[in-house]
Amino acid sequence: MNKAIENYRKTFGALAPEINANIEKYRKGDFKIKVVREDGTPVVATVKAEQRTHAFDFGTSALMIGSMGDKEQEYRDAVSNLFNLITTTFCWKAMEPQPGKYRFEEGSEEIYRRPPSDRVLEFAKANHMKAKGQPLFAGWWTPDWVPQDIDELKQLWTKYATEVAKRYDGEYSIFDVVNESYHVNGSWKNMKWLPESNSDFAKWLLNTASEIFSDKCVMERNEASEVNYGEVGEKYYQENKKFLEEGVRLDSIGFQFHFFSGESCVNTHISGEAGLENIYKTYHKMATLGVPMYITEITIPSVYPDMTPEEGESLQAEILEKLYRLWFSIPNMHGIIYWNLKDGDTWVNEDKCLGCLLDEYMRKKKSYYTLEHLIKHEWNTCVTLTSDEDGNTGFSGFYGDYDITVQIEGQPAQKRRATFDKESDVLTVTV
Repeated sequence: MNKAIENYRKTFGALAPEINANIEKYRKGDFKIKVVREDGTPVVATVKAEQRTHAFDFGTSALMIGSMGDKEQEYRDAVSNLFNLITTTFCWKAMEPQPGKYRFEEGSEEIYRRPPSDRVLEFAKANHMKAKGQPLFAGWWTPDWVPQDIDELKQLWTKYATEVAKRYDGEYSIFDVVNESYHVNGSWKNMKWLPESNSDFAKWLLNTASEIFSDKCVMERNEASEVNYGEVGEKYYQENKKFLEEGVRLDSIGFQFHFFSGESCVNTHISGEAGLENIYKTYHKMATLGVPMYITEITIPSVYPDMTPEEGESLQAEILEKLYRLWFSIPNMHGIIYWNLKDGDTWVNEDKCLGCLLDEYMRKKKSYYTLEHLIKHEWNTCVTLTSDEDGNTGFSGFYGDYDITVQIEGQPAQKRRATFDKESDVLTVTV
């Protein structure tokens, strides 16, 4: 395995110059500030620009919100400290367990890893985060009470999606409309009675959702990890291209990236067909469609064969650093969402790989600190400038929201907030 890891590092080293150049190209801009007095006269001043949050979405799931007992505040702080987006499930089976009885409100029946959606939205708003809903349709999350009849299913799902939209359209900024339609031996395995192909049904779901949800909400298609590379990745590209040509509303394209064992991560990612070069090609090709993309769910193990726990956690952190750099560099990539945050509170057998950023005791792993360094330090802009005699100054920084502080000698500092993006004009500050 040491040889495989060495080759993995060499591969990333070869890609790194282009990755770094693309981060500069796609994630940063040159921003101009002009300082004037109330009469419009330019003035020399000290200007501090401090980034508050990213335009890019760095997220995690919030599936354990409200379920952590005496660790609740510590868990919430770990989320809000690092991320600007949280996602929660809208799996039909969990959110409408009985016909017409929805689990949206606080106080609804508790289901493990399925918090009421109002709870998650309240947390997001309190912490100035985006909220994302996943997924509105996934095969094995179809309620047991839904008849195995395609016409009845469509009618009932349309009613469910309408109820979600009535309550959350524009509140949750993104919804995965359809999840894992390619994963026919997994999440769609109980849907073999569908008379249509999974592709046709996925298209129907997207088209129907587009009539229900406004353009305030992003309609996303989310697929399992196999779409990151190879023949399945090419199929995903071709099918999404066809959907767009046919006028299907596809606002965002999602890629899961799960490895639930150290062996699979080594064999498939570090030294296999899901290696850095291949996934890099897949994302760049998908970007030519001009549609936003998200890495929607990520699991990287911290348990590996013939490694101590400390070595395994270090390898997890190294892999994540390389992947986040690669993903952050891709044109049209709009966000990266790590999946399970804490070991011991994951789905079924996911716990075996210890693929979270926090251990079971809430200790932050090296991977958490690695992402914190990238998101809050290396990819965060804080500069102090001096305007010239014409009142002009400027800087190169990452897109996002900023606190701007302007200080003229002998006067109180003036503070304001500003958003810098690709369309930003000169920011004029009056003192």
